[in-house]
Amino acid sequence: MAKTTYGNYVLTEPKVKIMEIKPTSKPTFGLSEELMDGIKKFDTNFNFVAILGPHVLMDPPHKHDCDELLFFISTDPENPTDLGGEVEIALGDEWEKHVIKTSAIICLPRGMAHCPVYVRKVERPFYFGHLLMAPSYGSSAMANE
Repeated sequence: MAKTTYGNYVLTEPKVKIMEIKPTSKPTFGLSEELMDGIKKFDTNFNFVAILGPHVLMDPPHKHDCDELLFFISTDPENPTDLGGEVEIALGDEWEKHVIKTSAIICLPRGMAHCPVYVRKVERPFYFGHLLMAPSYGSSAMANE
């Protein structure tokens, strides 16, 4: 190929460095209808996730036809009330915003609208979990009205 003045600006074989995508959460422990196969049925669906970075938890705004508990738990045994991050959640039909900066349990009575959950800041990993009073998560969810 003939030498050109600007040919060095044309990259015909660009090298791409694949960006590493760090996970924002990691499943840790749970209990579901499938995991209880072969033992007594408990009307409970339980899940705990390690929160590693900011993100939006996957559930859209919704309600359940049973009670639910949401857990935001510190991983620092020396300061168990310091969550190590900041979470925002909307509650009720008015989507009342609540900002969580300490370990907390949110008690959701049957039919209370909730979500989305925005993990705004993570200074160190913390736990998020839910306990739904139903054997499986999907069967008890109902569309937000």
